[in-house]
Amino acid sequence: MPRGRPPGSKNKEKAPPVRVEPEKTVLQQNIEDENNMLYIPPEIIPDGMRYNWKTLSVLGQPQTRRYGRFQMTGWTPVPASRHPGMFTPKGYEGEIEYDGLILMEKSEEECQRVEAREYAKARSQVQAKEQQLRGGDVQGMAFDTQHPSARQARKVSKSYERFDVPEK
Repeated sequence: MPRGRPPGSKNKEKAPPVRVEPEKTVLQQNIEDENNMLYIPPEIIPDGMRYNWKTLSVLGQPQTRRYGRFQMTGWTPVPASRHPGMFTPKGYEGEIEYDGLILMEKSEEECQRVEAREYAKARSQVQAKEQQLRGGDVQGMAFDTQHPSARQARKVSKSYERFDVPEK
């Protein structure tokens, strides 16, 4: 009786065993994604607070003045102990830092107040420029504001377009 393979059979490679990994949560997937190293899951942010990465150093040079300004305006460092093992090794004591950035927090209420103030300031600047254009009071330009061609040219029109805001 002949030994070995039957004629015409081919060597078949065995497939490597399939390694089954446990299911990962969306949070774990987002943290492991190299393109998403600064991702802050919204569910870890305490109610009524806002997290933000702020500059601590640039190319190894400390930005103490900038850091001091953040603290003066109400931003405080997030302690690593609040999120053990997420941004720093478990057991690490100190602030959460990553490549020259530091994770800081501020109350949502204070952030909204600052945003409202900045919006009002920007709106005021736009209105001042519109008034200059309508009144013909544009620095560096000399023309008769009552001339018919000047009245037509100084109209300010506005239009609004829809745009999609990407989700966080």
